[in-house]
Amino acid sequence: MKPWNTVGKAVSPDGTRLELVEHDGDYVIKADDLPLMSTRMHFSEMELARLVCTKLKSKAKVMIGGLGLGYTLRSALDLIPKDGVVVQVELVPEVIEWNKGPLGPFNNHPLKDTRTEIVQDDISKVIRQSQNSYDSIMLDVDNGPSPLVNERNAWLYTDNGLRSIRNALKNGGKVAIWSANDEPRFISRMKRNGFFGEKHRTQAHQGKGGIRHVIFTGRKI
Repeated sequence: MKPWNTVGKAVSPDGTRLELVEHDGDYVIKADDLPLMSTRMHFSEMELARLVCTKLKSKAKVMIGGLGLGYTLRSALDLIPKDGVVVQVELVPEVIEWNKGPLGPFNNHPLKDTRTEIVQDDISKVIRQSQNSYDSIMLDVDNGPSPLVNERNAWLYTDNGLRSIRNALKNGGKVAIWSANDEPRFISRMKRNGFFGEKHRTQAHQGKGGIRHVIFTGRKI
């Protein structure tokens, strides 16, 4: 059996240990030794962009919170107009470097695309500072409404967080939120904070069966 090889290590601001490991050509990012995301299972990350980045108008501007393995960024770049922009926000600098290095070839090096603007910062801070700026916002942060890595991210899914997301979107703009698990009351929370919300169940790996994730989408109303 081929061994797992540690490619890189990092520590998030709240002290969570992140590790990039490789096995037989595939990569996994772990958080405190728990698998967080994998190059073997990334279909739901791609769906995150598809649900809110199709049929965008010229010069569209979208934002992604959480770089991960780069699959959502690549999917967004493939969907937005040629004159559009993707603002990719990532808090941990090592994750950015991993995507510039060994993870880059998996997605045709999306950080090298001239339409990508990389911002190394806290997504909550960037959202709070934005007003009527984005056609779409995608959040792939921790486990979604049940944060795993950084408890500060829990603010994004509160009433105040959702209102800030709404303020950052243009009229009619959309948000998509990746979640490892269902949160039965989350659609109601989106509704009372100015969104028409929907829930989508999607597979982690394209095909039949296997792990399923949830993507919450909301249109600003």
